[in-house]
Amino acid sequence: MSASREDEIRFERLFRDNYQRLYLYALDWVEDEEQAKDIVGTLMSDLWAQRDTWHPDNEVAYMYGALRNRCISHLKKNVRYRETLEEYLEEKLRLIDEDINVHEENLARMEQIMESLSPRTRLIVEKCYLEGRKYKEVAELLDTTPGMIHKHISKALAIFRKKFLHRGGTD
Repeated sequence: MSASREDEIRFERLFRDNYQRLYLYALDWVEDEEQAKDIVGTLMSDLWAQRDTWHPDNEVAYMYGALRNRCISHLKKNVRYRETLEEYLEEKLRLIDEDINVHEENLARMEQIMESLSPRTRLIVEKCYLEGRKYKEVAELLDTTPGMIHKHISKALAIFRKKFLHRGGTD
Protein backbone atom coordinates (compact mmCIF):
# COMPACT_ATOMS: atom_id res chain seq x y z
CA MET A 1 0.00 0.00 0.00
CA SER A 2 1.36 3.42 -0.90
CA ALA A 3 2.22 5.98 1.77
CA SER A 4 -0.47 8.29 0.42
CA ARG A 5 -3.16 5.60 0.73
CA GLU A 6 -1.92 4.74 4.23
CA ASP A 7 -2.17 8.42 5.19
CA GLU A 8 -5.65 8.56 3.76
CA ILE A 9 -6.80 5.50 5.70
CA ARG A 10 -5.16 6.71 8.94
CA PHE A 11 -6.66 10.16 8.60
CA GLU A 12 -10.09 8.79 7.72
CA ARG A 13 -10.03 6.65 10.88
CA LEU A 14 -8.83 9.61 12.95
CA PHE A 15 -11.67 11.72 11.53
CA ARG A 16 -14.33 9.02 11.98
CA ASP A 17 -13.24 8.15 15.53
CA ASN A 18 -13.08 11.75 16.76
CA TYR A 19 -15.49 13.90 14.73
CA GLN A 20 -18.51 13.55 17.04
CA ARG A 21 -16.51 14.31 20.20
CA LEU A 22 -14.77 17.26 18.55
CA TYR A 23 -18.10 18.58 17.27
CA LEU A 24 -19.65 18.39 20.75
CA TYR A 25 -16.59 20.08 22.24
CA ALA A 26 -16.84 22.92 19.70
CA LEU A 27 -20.59 23.15 20.31
CA ASP A 28 -19.92 23.65 24.02
CA TRP A 29 -17.74 26.61 23.10
CA VAL A 30 -19.65 28.36 20.32
CA GLU A 31 -23.22 27.24 21.18
CA ASP A 32 -24.17 27.13 17.50
CA GLU A 33 -24.50 23.81 15.65
CA GLU A 34 -23.56 25.10 12.20
CA GLN A 35 -20.61 27.12 13.48
CA ALA A 36 -19.38 24.10 15.46
CA LYS A 37 -19.60 21.90 12.35
CA ASP A 38 -17.79 24.53 10.28
CA ILE A 39 -15.00 24.96 12.81
CA VAL A 40 -14.41 21.20 13.14
CA GLY A 41 -14.63 20.72 9.37
CA THR A 42 -12.11 23.48 8.75
CA LEU A 43 -9.77 22.04 11.38
CA MET A 44 -9.90 18.58 9.81
CA SER A 45 -9.43 20.04 6.34
CA ASP A 46 -6.40 22.02 7.49
CA LEU A 47 -4.91 18.97 9.19
CA TRP A 48 -5.40 16.95 6.01
CA ALA A 49 -3.61 19.66 4.03
CA GLN A 50 -0.73 19.46 6.53
CA ARG A 51 -0.66 15.65 6.67
CA ASP A 52 2.90 15.46 5.36
CA THR A 53 4.25 17.63 8.17
CA TRP A 54 1.65 17.04 10.91
CA HIS A 55 2.96 14.40 13.31
CA PRO A 56 2.21 15.38 16.94
CA ASP A 57 2.94 12.98 19.78
CA ASN A 58 -0.76 12.81 20.67
CA GLU A 59 -3.01 13.57 17.70
CA VAL A 60 -6.26 13.69 19.68
CA ALA A 61 -4.89 16.04 22.34
CA TYR A 62 -3.45 18.24 19.59
CA MET A 63 -6.85 18.35 17.83
CA TYR A 64 -8.63 19.36 21.05
CA GLY A 65 -6.08 22.13 21.66
CA ALA A 66 -6.28 23.40 18.07
CA LEU A 67 -10.08 23.24 18.17
CA ARG A 68 -10.18 25.16 21.46
CA ASN A 69 -7.99 27.89 19.95
CA ARG A 70 -10.20 28.10 16.87
CA CYS A 71 -13.32 28.36 18.99
CA ILE A 72 -11.79 31.16 21.05
CA SER A 73 -10.80 32.97 17.84
CA HIS A 74 -14.34 32.56 16.53
CA LEU A 75 -15.76 34.02 19.74
CA LYS A 76 -13.32 36.93 19.67
CA LYS A 77 -14.46 37.77 16.14
CA ASN A 78 -18.03 37.86 17.41
CA VAL A 79 -17.29 39.90 20.51
CA ARG A 80 -20.15 42.33 19.85
CA TYR A 81 -22.45 39.66 21.27
CA ARG A 82 -20.52 39.51 24.52
CA GLU A 83 -20.13 42.42 26.90
CA THR A 84 -17.08 41.03 28.62
CA LEU A 85 -15.37 38.35 26.56
CA GLU A 86 -12.68 37.57 29.15
CA GLU A 87 -15.21 36.85 31.89
CA TYR A 88 -17.26 34.80 29.48
CA LEU A 89 -14.24 32.77 28.34
CA GLU A 90 -13.04 32.14 31.88
CA GLU A 91 -16.44 30.86 32.93
CA LYS A 92 -16.83 28.86 29.73
CA LEU A 93 -13.40 27.27 30.20
CA ARG A 94 -14.24 26.33 33.79
CA LEU A 95 -17.56 24.77 32.78
CA ILE A 96 -16.14 22.94 29.78
CA ASP A 97 -13.26 21.52 31.78
CA GLU A 98 -15.80 20.17 34.29
CA ASP A 99 -18.08 18.91 31.51
CA ILE A 100 -15.31 17.22 29.55
CA ASN A 101 -14.31 15.18 32.59
CA VAL A 102 -17.89 13.99 33.06
CA HIS A 103 -18.22 13.43 29.30
CA GLU A 104 -15.04 11.33 29.16
CA GLU A 105 -16.15 9.31 32.21
CA ASN A 106 -19.48 8.62 30.51
CA LEU A 107 -17.77 7.60 27.27
CA ALA A 108 -15.51 5.21 29.17
CA ARG A 109 -18.52 3.72 30.95
CA MET A 110 -20.38 3.35 27.66
CA GLU A 111 -17.41 1.57 26.09
CA GLN A 112 -17.21 -0.73 29.12
CA ILE A 113 -20.92 -1.51 28.86
CA MET A 114 -20.60 -2.11 25.11
CA GLU A 115 -17.83 -4.64 25.81
CA SER A 116 -20.07 -6.44 28.30
CA LEU A 117 -22.81 -6.99 25.67
CA SER A 118 -22.97 -10.24 23.75
CA PRO A 119 -21.11 -10.01 20.42
CA ARG A 120 -24.35 -10.08 18.39
CA THR A 121 -26.06 -7.42 20.53
CA ARG A 122 -22.94 -5.24 20.42
CA LEU A 123 -22.80 -5.58 16.61
CA ILE A 124 -26.47 -4.62 16.31
CA VAL A 125 -26.03 -1.57 18.58
CA GLU A 126 -22.99 -0.49 16.56
CA LYS A 127 -24.84 -0.88 13.24
CA CYS A 128 -27.98 0.94 14.44
CA TYR A 129 -26.52 3.68 16.63
CA LEU A 130 -22.95 4.23 15.56
CA GLU A 131 -23.49 3.70 11.84
CA GLY A 132 -27.07 5.04 11.82
CA ARG A 133 -28.59 2.08 9.98
CA LYS A 134 -32.28 1.22 10.12
CA TYR A 135 -33.53 -1.95 11.85
CA LYS A 136 -34.68 -3.39 8.53
CA GLU A 137 -31.29 -2.79 6.94
CA VAL A 138 -29.45 -4.43 9.85
CA ALA A 139 -31.92 -7.32 9.83
CA GLU A 140 -31.20 -7.96 6.14
CA LEU A 141 -27.46 -7.70 6.75
CA LEU A 142 -27.60 -10.22 9.62
CA ASP A 143 -30.24 -12.47 8.03
CA THR A 144 -32.82 -11.95 10.76
CA THR A 145 -36.01 -9.96 11.32
CA PRO A 146 -36.45 -6.32 12.32
CA GLY A 147 -38.28 -7.66 15.40
CA MET A 148 -35.15 -9.49 16.53
CA ILE A 149 -33.11 -6.36 15.96
CA HIS A 150 -35.60 -4.45 18.13
CA LYS A 151 -35.28 -7.09 20.89
CA HIS A 152 -31.48 -6.80 20.89
CA ILE A 153 -31.69 -3.00 20.98
CA SER A 154 -34.25 -3.06 23.79
CA LYS A 155 -32.05 -5.45 25.77
CA ALA A 156 -28.98 -3.25 25.25
CA LEU A 157 -30.83 -0.05 26.20
CA ALA A 158 -32.12 -1.71 29.38
CA ILE A 159 -28.54 -2.65 30.28
CA PHE A 160 -27.33 0.90 29.59
CA ARG A 161 -30.15 2.40 31.69
CA LYS A 162 -29.52 0.01 34.58
CA LYS A 163 -25.77 0.58 34.63
CA PHE A 164 -26.06 4.36 34.30
CA LEU A 165 -28.64 4.51 37.10
CA HIS A 166 -26.34 2.42 39.31
CA ARG A 167 -23.28 4.64 39.00
CA GLY A 168 -20.96 1.69 39.66
CA GLY A 169 -21.70 0.36 36.19
CA THR A 170 -20.07 -3.04 36.77
CA ASP A 171 -22.89 -5.18 38.13
